[in-house]
Amino acid sequence: MPKGSASQTIVFVILGLLLAFFLGWIIWKAIKTPLMKKKAKAQEIQKDKETRHLFYDYVLSFNEIIIYNRNQLKKFVVSIGDIKMNQIREGSRALIQKLLNRSDFGPNFAGNEQYKTFVSNCELLGLTNSNLWDSKIPEVIEYFKTQADAVPESDRKNDYIKMVKESIERQFYEK
Repeated sequence: MPKGSASQTIVFVILGLLLAFFLGWIIWKAIKTPLMKKKAKAQEIQKDKETRHLFYDYVLSFNEIIIYNRNQLKKFVVSIGDIKMNQIREGSRALIQKLLNRSDFGPNFAGNEQYKTFVSNCELLGLTNSNLWDSKIPEVIEYFKTQADAVPESDRKNDYIKMVKESIERQFYEK
């Protein structure tokens, strides 16, 4: 084999490798964007699903607080009962504030246009004395009832409601 032929072969191999790397880079650039968009879309769908489940949990919790508060108000007897009206109001307020101050509330719902009504209703519930909910903000109470009824039936829902009821029982009059 002549000397020039071996060096030409080496040059062609190097040029071939460079061309292959260049073509590989162009192909990668062409498919990278759609792959990244597909991955981002899948992550967004997963985040929306997780946020929806979290929304269901919050709605069920707020609704159970409303139900428990109503029951406590029905049992309330002025001056004779063991429980004072202030204890009922403070119990509801404290539980609602615990929910609103949870670390997963703000990042998932505040600023999210889809949950704007939910957030404003949560704030109204927290700002209004619980003995006045039915008279001052009946639309908010109805909103939580409607949303709680709209949560799909499942064992998880029933277990969650049971857990929330137990938690409310334990924490309502806690100081």
